[in-house]
Amino acid sequence: MTEFSYPYGSTKIATEDEFCRMMMWAAPDGVCASWSGPELRPTANGSGTVTVPPGEAFVRGQKYLNDADKQLTVPPNSTGATRLDYVVLRNDPPNDRITAEYKPGGTSLLPLVQSWNGVWEIPIGAGKMKPGAAGVQPEDMVDARWFTGWPVAPSIPTSRPAPYRDRMICENGVILTGTGTDWKVYDPFADTGWVNLVPNGSNADAWSPSGVSRIRCRDRRTELRLSVRRWATNGVGTADDDGSCVFNLAPQYRPPVEVLGFGYAQVARQTVIAVNVETGGDVRLRSLVADLPASRTVQAFLSWFIG
Repeated sequence: MTEFSYPYGSTKIATEDEFCRMMMWAAPDGVCASWSGPELRPTANGSGTVTVPPGEAFVRGQKYLNDADKQLTVPPNSTGATRLDYVVLRNDPPNDRITAEYKPGGTSLLPLVQSWNGVWEIPIGAGKMKPGAAGVQPEDMVDARWFTGWPVAPSIPTSRPAPYRDRMICENGVILTGTGTDWKVYDPFADTGWVNLVPNGSNADAWSPSGVSRIRCRDRRTELRLSVRRWATNGVGTADDDGSCVFNLAPQYRPPVEVLGFGYAQVARQTVIAVNVETGGDVRLRSLVADLPASRTVQAFLSWFIG
């Protein structure tokens, strides 16, 4: 067994590989940016080229810098099948260079080459070439960048670094994440506690509380319990396609996709009521079986995950 440690006065870094092995852990492979930025994110316009904008990256522990738009030639797809291609940053140590390259594939993406003693590739884009096409359409070039990262750095409130999106800092045991414009406390298991609701939707004037309606978000799960009385002279009819908007929820409670649940209304026979929670926060009630007369109460319970 051989042990080797460096750098010291007696064991200096002597080779490129020694430097890269050390730097790969200090600067992981990836673009020096965040996903919201355009750095090194390839774009296509349907022609025979793809554009790689300026940016910086680390590849196999070595630095890459592109200071102007670079045009990459796209080979036409002469086959009868869709072709899946990569745009990569290719580190070629034997030739002392890192370059952005277009890497044609086949019916699947070709594997990335990552040989310590040879070429080392990381992806920055993935394109889809339609059969017989001479170029990649804009919507068919997707972001495939890896990103190098910062450690979670100690910070003080009076002297924070720039809030790059998804960067993290720690202040007195509290983690904050960058939004691109500001810092916010990061707590994936936050609990809002139960918050009472009063009708505030676009049709709020037709509803009043009947009991307590309330909402809570805990561990990224939202629970909504509603109990409201319809007091307008007209009811909620089965012909009312949009239903009646009782609440508009605050952003922290809104679902990532529309949620459908069911409740019931107190009439001569219990009537099923559909409850839709839209991504914009509107909570709508719809009658499914019979019209809902005025003065009747609707009760329902729904639950969904955030993110």
